[in-house]
Amino acid sequence: MRLGILPKSTKAEATIKSTNHTSFIQITPDARPNQRLNEVSFFVEKANELDVFIQWKNSISLKYHPKGTPRKLIFVCSVEWAWSTMNNKIANNNINLKPWGKSLWDNRLSDHDVAWSWWGDFSAYSSKTKADQKTIEAKILVSSWKDEVEQEYIDHYHLINNTSCLDVEDVQAIAREVWG
Repeated sequence: MRLGILPKSTKAEATIKSTNHTSFIQITPDARPNQRLNEVSFFVEKANELDVFIQWKNSISLKYHPKGTPRKLIFVCSVEWAWSTMNNKIANNNINLKPWGKSLWDNRLSDHDVAWSWWGDFSAYSSKTKADQKTIEAKILVSSWKDEVEQEYIDHYHLINNTSCLDVEDVQAIAREVWG
């Protein structure tokens, strides 16, 4: 059995403990989005008036600060860094719509607990704008990943696990903006 692939006879659903924070992870190669030949996508800067803030640098006021992970999240995309079998990161990026703007949440897997669990990290937020949803999501994700590059020296992701609001071409365009 190869590492990371469950045999068909194993029922993964029965062994995973259900938590409030769940995310879908692709296990088989045929379940992943196509990442081979894709149209090159370029984002036109439509959201010039959109201010994006990194939560730990520019803390949001207590009036707007979330008290916990929101229940209504819009899934954007999931990417994975697989440095080694003992060191990896899976980032499930979600947007939460608020009357004052948008907030970016990273739903990450915490393997430090027995019975792994998902944790929602509030990482960035934006002001209210009239730009389209896809542009807002892309700009917030660019800002968040650029911050991770500057602060944590994180390299280009290794795999796009899943897409939703942003498709594979869009995620690759964001990666070109962040990592060149």
